[in-house]
Amino acid sequence: PVPAPVAAPVVPMPAAAPEKPAVAAAVVEARFNAEALFDFDRAVVKPEGRKMLDEKIVASMKMYPEVALLIIIGHADRIGTEAYNQNLSERRANAVKAYLVKQGIAAERMMASGKGESEPDAEANTRQACKGMKDDKLIACLQPDRRVTVESQKRTSASLKY
Repeated sequence: PVPAPVAAPVVPMPAAAPEKPAVAAAVVEARFNAEALFDFDRAVVKPEGRKMLDEKIVASMKMYPEVALLIIIGHADRIGTEAYNQNLSERRANAVKAYLVKQGIAAERMMASGKGESEPDAEANTRQACKGMKDDKLIACLQPDRRVTVESQKRTSASLKY
């Protein structure tokens, strides 16, 4: 008689380590109203703005080292001269970058720039919506144009240097 086949012992598979969510869920894009980060016509990050940056950007950048570059872009409304608004948007973007550097994010992982008033919020359509307004009503209406956006670029094999 032929001996019966012996079943191989069952070896439990080790539990898979939980995977991190995709980088896309981490820091692909964050938009901050300027008033959340700064006082009107200022470029010093407010305490509540620092808290928002800590929660949305700092934690993600520390968790996802594969994010190679953060692009920080400041925007301004059309109140004031074009040159002034360009400067203000750059100062705000650089203030956000400086704060993130203080929180341990390497400056080499960030690029800050300003767009001034050149890219108003398309969804808000402030050119039409705020037409004819003045003073406080105009300031309130143009709020969507005053913002800082943060976008990430994931490191790819093409971006790695050997």
